[in-house]
Amino acid sequence: MSLLRSDALTVRQDYGQFALIAGDTDDDDLVELIDAANDADNIAQGNAILVVLSPHQNNFALGLTVEQWSSRPPDDLDAWEEGFEASLTVGDLGLVYMSPTDTYVQLDVPSGAYRARIVGRGFVNRGWPGSTTPGDVWRIQVWPCTEHAAPRRIAR
Repeated sequence: MSLLRSDALTVRQDYGQFALIAGDTDDDDLVELIDAANDADNIAQGNAILVVLSPHQNNFALGLTVEQWSSRPPDDLDAWEEGFEASLTVGDLGLVYMSPTDTYVQLDVPSGAYRARIVGRGFVNRGWPGSTTPGDVWRIQVWPCTEHAAPRRIAR
């Protein structure tokens, strides 16, 4: 296993959610996916959209690291407050980060079938964090995997 690429970005997260868009979203209803994530364990997936709910209502300077690995990366869940895992099939247009009130941010993940681990930390409370820049950070790790797995929470 080896880390192939790591990109550190600053993005906006608003309305307590963000989505990863992996392909054609015509078959997905974002509002239904958000409702499903609220009803489930803060994660839901459609055909091409994966929705993750954040403990913070917003962070307009969210630190996001995106890592591409050759195989499953080492487990460091003890260092994170929130954790999720899902499968992603990234199409020819690549993987895109999106949160309401923000533009779409292209992530440097090539097309292919992946498992994704999505983790976050630095939450000051649930809901309004008291600031629009509360300091929480998230990381997305992807590695090749052709076995589909339903999205699930792996840490809280």
